[in-house]
Amino acid sequence: MKILLLSPLFFFVGLALSTAVVAQELDLSFLQGGSQLDNQAWQQLNSKYAPGQYLVDVSLNNKERGKHVLTVTSEEVEALCLNKAWLDDAGIFINTAFYQSTVDAQKKCYVLTKEPNTQIDFDFTAQSLNFVLPQAGMVKKIKNKNEWDYGTTALRFNYNVNGSVNDANTDIFASSVITANVGRWVINSSFNASQDNTEINVVSATRAIQPLKSDLIIGKTYGGSPLTGGAGMLGFGLSSNSSMLPNDIGYSPVFNGVAKTQARVTLLQNDNVVYSEMVPPGPFNINDVNLLNSGDVTMEITETDGTQTEQLFPLTIVSNMLNPGEVEYSINMGVRDDNDAKSKLNGLFSSASIGYGFNAYTLRSSLLAHQRYVSGGGEVTRGLGDFGTLSAQGAYALGKYDNGQFRTGSKLALTYAKTFNKSTSFQLAGTQYTSENYTEFSEFKPWDFVGDEKTKPKMQYNVSLTHRMNGLSSFSFSGWQRTYWGDTNTQLGLNASMTANFEHFNLNVGGTYSQMGNNEAYGISASISIPFSLWNKKFNTYTTMSSDLNGEGSATMGMTSSLTDDVSYSLSTGWSYPDSEQSYSLQSYYQGDRVMGNVAMSQSNGKTTGSASLTGSIIALPEQGDVIFTRNTTDTVAIVNIEDTPGVEFAQSPYPTNNKGNAVIPISSYDVNSITLDGSTLPLNTELLTTNEDVVPTGSAVVYLPFKSIKVKRYLLQIKDKQGKFIKNGMWAETDAGIPLGFIAQNGVLFINSIDKPKEVRLGNCVISGQSLKDTITLQEVTCEK
Repeated sequence: MKILLLSPLFFFVGLALSTAVVAQELDLSFLQGGSQLDNQAWQQLNSKYAPGQYLVDVSLNNKERGKHVLTVTSEEVEALCLNKAWLDDAGIFINTAFYQSTVDAQKKCYVLTKEPNTQIDFDFTAQSLNFVLPQAGMVKKIKNKNEWDYGTTALRFNYNVNGSVNDANTDIFASSVITANVGRWVINSSFNASQDNTEINVVSATRAIQPLKSDLIIGKTYGGSPLTGGAGMLGFGLSSNSSMLPNDIGYSPVFNGVAKTQARVTLLQNDNVVYSEMVPPGPFNINDVNLLNSGDVTMEITETDGTQTEQLFPLTIVSNMLNPGEVEYSINMGVRDDNDAKSKLNGLFSSASIGYGFNAYTLRSSLLAHQRYVSGGGEVTRGLGDFGTLSAQGAYALGKYDNGQFRTGSKLALTYAKTFNKSTSFQLAGTQYTSENYTEFSEFKPWDFVGDEKTKPKMQYNVSLTHRMNGLSSFSFSGWQRTYWGDTNTQLGLNASMTANFEHFNLNVGGTYSQMGNNEAYGISASISIPFSLWNKKFNTYTTMSSDLNGEGSATMGMTSSLTDDVSYSLSTGWSYPDSEQSYSLQSYYQGDRVMGNVAMSQSNGKTTGSASLTGSIIALPEQGDVIFTRNTTDTVAIVNIEDTPGVEFAQSPYPTNNKGNAVIPISSYDVNSITLDGSTLPLNTELLTTNEDVVPTGSAVVYLPFKSIKVKRYLLQIKDKQGKFIKNGMWAETDAGIPLGFIAQNGVLFINSIDKPKEVRLGNCVISGQSLKDTITLQEVTCEK
């Protein structure tokens, strides 16, 4: 029988009288029912540690370490003997050399209080155990970024399915990222599918290598660098990973535009679809697209009536400064991954790049080689202190074509970047191509030796500016200009947007301008939203207007609100000019714990369009025997477990535990993540040994993190003897093993907490079978069976 807590009356009387027990036997007859007490049990209680088993709050030098089960035997009434495993599990990390003299060789445990400066205080009333250890006797155990957790075996499906139906056609798009975690390997694949075609990407396997601070990848990867360019490849590579270091900055491009109707937005890079989603009418921002390298990104907006507009976003990824002595590198080898099998480049290619940080500047170099192509480049990035960062780079390329001709070319680039007070960022970049023959490896086609000078860039400029004001308003601007060999026309693009949040309304203004030779296009948009509350519900009304160079425009008015915490909706009406077409739209959004969904219906010019989407993730845990459905689709997650306890919540996540006690929590890779449980959501019969855990996961890991818990049996009994009379208060209750449970209070009441269900409860000649006890804290009447 394992006892966790004793009766409150038992504690009170024990404390009041313990000082009276000095050198003579205590006379208990003055207590009502005192003559019924077991004198031997009473003396055990008044020893330093009363025999029994307890769930105690452990602390070290008055700093909490969580709960732990403490077993006190009859041999430990004056001094506890604790083994190393118990101490470590309780968070008491001792210096074993310092405490070597306290070891009990026979029991293989430590009697720590034999050391003169060590105390272990057991508080019966608070059920706490405080260790007072000298500094020399402790070993610090702090979770740091070098203690990586590679996670457990898992299979994940992050999916997105969306489609639309109108009078013209039916459009369906589905995508899924499939990830398998096996040991220290992460295996990835993906597919995109529509009614026209299906694209399945080749599998790749990645492993984080801690000593090298790098990733080993086999399968589909990218070979090359921003210096020389590169291409998707099938092969293998070893690359340093800056996110394993504390100075990782990362890069998140933002694509924005305006949809006139319920529209599909598609992003393409190198003719590959990297993003596709339905958006409602009005301005939109896309900032969650993963891109591996620089290069033009084309954004296509397909409206309800099938009309399509395109916008070009030249993308330049700027290299980061490296810390002094820091090294980054990449080595790759494989074959180029060409989408078109009829125009496939045969033969292996390899690439290598290296960067090194000095006190005030960073040097980088890169080389890419194929049997018919070679390119190399170098870069120096100089820190200018308060004046920002300046980067200069150059690259040279040579290619041999099917007609035997060699073509060479080079490019020079200069980039300046500056961040002002962490609220304003500015970047200016210029690139000059010395010849129309410069070709990056991704575009190298030796069979296409005719060429088209009008598609070869000659000079390009990029500028971007972002500014945030007091966390309430922001402004962004980007622009680019490009000229081509053999073409006197200039291409130009400008994008600007401003968002301002005021006390009673929010404002968004945006504009775009593009020039392709003699063709010009511009668009402006403005949106205002006003939030308010009515009938204890929050509402938001909005108005959006847009116009372009052709005199065409649109206006939309709408309102959004929520039906429940998981379901929200949007109503809108709009009209366009000069054709004066009217449109109506109704959308509903569901954001549950397991999936996110959207359903929309719109009508324009007598034509009806419907659309729907589902987004979520399925996580299979073969070792734990569970399949989890969640709306969370982040790469790195923790599966936190409270065994067989549903509905428990955590401070870091909106997702509660499922029927098996598992909850999904998004976490950051290569960083210390502290996960804290909300104790108020625990069932009354559950006690946790700790409510906080720290973990440092590797990239894309699924970390299984069980919180140790104990199911507690609680009984509130009102006991009567065989004659139907209440057991006298003050009578001592004990288990069949003789372990004290506590005193009977007024009217025969006894309260018991226990890990296991008692086989018997004994009160003198009265015996109560454990089978008659119900697991409840409500008062239950029981009668002595003997």
